[in-house]
Amino acid sequence: MILRPYQEAAICAVYEFLRTKMMNPCIVAPTGCGKSLLIATICHDAVTKWSGRVLVLAHVKELLEQTASTLRRIAPDLEVGVYSAGLGKRDTNKAVIVAGIQSVYKKACDLDRFDLIIVDECHLLPPDGEGMYQTFFRDAKVVNPNVRLIGLTATPYRLKSGMLCGPKNLLNEVCYEIGVKELIEQGFLCPLKSKSGRHKVDCGGLHVRAGEFVACAHEHWRKRRRRLLGDTVADQRPAFRTDFRCFGRSCAKNQRNYRTFVETRMRPRDRRHAFGGT
Repeated sequence: MILRPYQEAAICAVYEFLRTKMMNPCIVAPTGCGKSLLIATICHDAVTKWSGRVLVLAHVKELLEQTASTLRRIAPDLEVGVYSAGLGKRDTNKAVIVAGIQSVYKKACDLDRFDLIIVDECHLLPPDGEGMYQTFFRDAKVVNPNVRLIGLTATPYRLKSGMLCGPKNLLNEVCYEIGVKELIEQGFLCPLKSKSGRHKVDCGGLHVRAGEFVACAHEHWRKRRRRLLGDTVADQRPAFRTDFRCFGRSCAKNQRNYRTFVETRMRPRDRRHAFGGT
């Protein structure tokens, strides 16, 4: 595995944090920086260098499949299992297990001892209370009091409760952070150029709760959104080269968006796709 300089710096920062502090670190890096490679490197080192065992937690089954596939591709010598009721898989004896939190949050004892727990998209961790992550991590510490938690996210804060890391939170400190601007300047991310469509979006009728649009209020926008998306794709199609990305708030919505792309007669070679929520 060949790491970019900032990826090497992130890995070194995590290991230094784990060696010198009895707390749980968080890596903050933007979308597109290669967090899957960071996870694979940590898993590989934990298993091959320190004879450890690693659990990688995610919140949707599409991410589980993607993460497990990436780990197997990047580190083929690792034994990677999946525990997910939605995928019909319940591996429990592998060195690395990728699991859905909904499937395992009451099964820490059944999965046996872990030395590291890695949480991708860790901004979904609850700030307090009896959330599924809290329940699982508390029980995992019963099995192994020395288990450590590592989080990865692009957004280390919540609109409702503030910063993700804190002395009393599951994650305590940001051990490494790099931003979009730095990676663009270093040539690892492409600069974004905004293009406006002919049609404008009016969000005045949507309700906001805790700083976020209310999900159920989106449904009456479905037909309007579909028309807007189709028109925007049609407007910008001459500018597309070989690839484009559309970000949505859920896998289901991204699948609907993909169907819209097909209906706007995107060229067949452009129809490579992968679905994931933001």
